[in-house]
Amino acid sequence: MKKILFSTLFIFLIFTSNTFSQDLTLRGVMQKVNFETLKILQGFIWNNDLMIIEGAKEIAEHPMPKGGAAKYIPPEKRELFMKNMKNFEKIVHGSAEEIVELVKHGKKEEAFEKFNYMVKGCLSCHRMFRGW
Repeated sequence: MKKILFSTLFIFLIFTSNTFSQDLTLRGVMQKVNFETLKILQGFIWNNDLMIIEGAKEIAEHPMPKGGAAKYIPPEKRELFMKNMKNFEKIVHGSAEEIVELVKHGKKEEAFEKFNYMVKGCLSCHRMFRGW
């Protein structure tokens, strides 16, 4: 059973690393950020600092979607969304960068609080984009 699980995970990682290196649409970028967010959470659960740091670095440095973010936003929401984009980026990317530093300095409790703040930033963006 373990061999099957590790083989599946290995194939998944090869596929996702190749997928993430190409020009990505907004959906592709969000899938990458989702994958890295889950990696951070697993890092906290498994007490694995390396996973937390790797996931946070990937989020902090994720690529822009092909053609820029604005083209994926419905026209009626574009102005408000772009007005708030800088704040969303500060919350998400800034928090991801802070998570890296906090974990490196052994401040995992603070890093986890920052992780929660980062996820709230993600949800705020999604609320506006999807109109929750």
